[in-house]
Amino acid sequence: MSSLLNSCDGNKSGESASDGIKTISLPDAIGKERIVNLSEVAKSIQYIPLETSDSSLLGDISRPILEDGVFYVIISKGFNQNEYRMYHIDGSFKGKLGTIGRAKGELPQIEHFSLSFDPVTRNPMIYSINKLVEYDKDGNFIKEVYAPIDEGGNFRSFKLHKVGESYISMVSDMMANKFGVISFNSNKEIIAESPVGIVTGKKDENKSGEDVAGNQESMTISIGGVMTNSVVIISRHPTLYPYKTGFRFVADNGTEIYSLDEKLNITTHYNLDFGKYKIKTKATEDDWKRSIIFVAGFTCETDNYLFLTYNFGGNEPNGYTPPLVSAIYDKESEELILLKRADPNMRGFKNDLDNGAPFWPVHISNQGEMIMSLSAAKFIELSEKYDSPEMKKVAATLNENSNPVMVVVKLK
Repeated sequence: MSSLLNSCDGNKSGESASDGIKTISLPDAIGKERIVNLSEVAKSIQYIPLETSDSSLLGDISRPILEDGVFYVIISKGFNQNEYRMYHIDGSFKGKLGTIGRAKGELPQIEHFSLSFDPVTRNPMIYSINKLVEYDKDGNFIKEVYAPIDEGGNFRSFKLHKVGESYISMVSDMMANKFGVISFNSNKEIIAESPVGIVTGKKDENKSGEDVAGNQESMTISIGGVMTNSVVIISRHPTLYPYKTGFRFVADNGTEIYSLDEKLNITTHYNLDFGKYKIKTKATEDDWKRSIIFVAGFTCETDNYLFLTYNFGGNEPNGYTPPLVSAIYDKESEELILLKRADPNMRGFKNDLDNGAPFWPVHISNQGEMIMSLSAAKFIELSEKYDSPEMKKVAATLNENSNPVMVVVKLK
C-alpha cells in the first residue's frame, strides 16, 4: 500500500495527481502561520453544561462524540471498567450505553474510541476484542456480530466498524508483529483480507503488496516506537476517523488519507507531504527531533475542510509548548493554513463569535456540529479571562465539582 500511495509524492499543496489525489504540502505552509477567526468556518457557538447528579457524575472527559442530538462520553471506573454515558443535546442525562460481561449483548471490556455508528440507521455500536454490539438510540441491545477470528489464536480484532452491509476491522498478532485489515459479513465469513491470508493463512500468488490494502512490511513501519542503539524503530497500525456515514483511514506511514470499501479496495484522497521534515523509517534521535509528525488521531473532516494536527517537535515556528500545531485545509481553495495561537495556552481558532475562549474540534457530528469539552473548573477560569457574556452566564451555574461543559459550534 505504501508504494502505491506514495507514487503521488512531490506535488505542491492543492495539486492533484492524474487520479485526483490532492497533495497537502506542509513545507509550503510553514512561515505563513496566521490567526484564524472561528467566524471564517462557523456561524454560531453554544455552551451546554452536562447535568450533574449522583447517576451522571463524570469528572474530566476526553474526545466526546455528538450524534443525532446525543452526547456520548466515556469515563474510567477502574482497570478495563470504562463506561459510556449519554446526554441529551440540552445536557440532561439520558442513560448508560453498554454493559460489561460475558453474556449475549454484553462486552468483555469497554475501551476508549470503541464507539461507532451504523452508516444507515445511525444506531450506536461498541466493539470489544472480537465483538461488535449494536444498540438502539435509547441504549437497548439490538444485535451482536463477531469477527471471524479464532479465539484460541494470537490474533485480535480492533477498530471494528460497519461499512455498508459488511464490517471492516484492523487485526493484529502482537506476538508475531503482524498487522492487517479484514472485511467480513454478519455470518463471520471473510470477504477480503490484507495482507492476503494474514488470518486464514491462504495465499494468493496473483496479488502483490500494491494490489491490496497493506502488506506486512508497510503495516509494521510507523509512529511511536523503540530506541535501539540511538536509532528509533517505529511501529504503528493505520489510524481511522469518522467522516459522514463512513470512515477515513490514515496510512501506517502517516502520509496518505484514504478510504476502503468492503472488498478493501483503496480510494486515496490526500497525500500529506512533509518534505525535509518527514520522519525516516530508521531515525536517529536527532532525526526524530528534526521531524514533524502528523497526529492522525486528532483529525476531523467536513465537506469543506480538513482539521489537522501536527507535532512540530523541535521545529516550532510559533515557539509553542507543547509543540502541537493546529492546521486547516480548505478543500475549495486547496490551501493549508497553520493556525497561530491567539492564546499561547490553547490551540485552535480565535473565538470572535462571542469573544470567548479559543476553540478546536475533537469531533464533528454527521449534522455538521463541531464539539469540544471543558472541565467545569477550566470553564470557570476561562469565563473570567474572556469577555463572552454567555460563558459568564453559564459559569455562574457551575462549581468546580460540576460536570464538564460541551462547546458546540455549528459550521456555516
